Amino acid sequence: MNALNGIRGNGPNDGDEPAIILLGIEKRSYYVYKGDEFLNQLLLVDGEFPTPILCVNFDTIFDAKRVIGGGFSLAAYWAIHPEIIARLRADKYLIEADE
Repeated sequence: MNALNGIRGNGPNDGDEPAIILLGIEKRSYYVYKGDEFLNQLLLVDGEFPTPILCVNFDTIFDAKRVIGGGFSLAAYWAIHPEIIARLRADKYLIEADE
């Protein structure tokens, strides 16, 4: 995904893509694309997880499939409640990119 270029994290692989990548579909539903090992910490208000978190927003599921690939299925990913996304956004942990 070209939206990942140039985004640095503060995790153990500083300079690489962020350890947590979320997918936003229609800016209404969100899924953990990468970093599901941090899922429990993301859900906690005071959880500890690597930042920043990248959220790549797609207009439709079809746009996501076009970019990610034909075998892409949202059923394979954990969903994140929009209020969790709002908290991450308010705490300035979230970097959003429109694809």
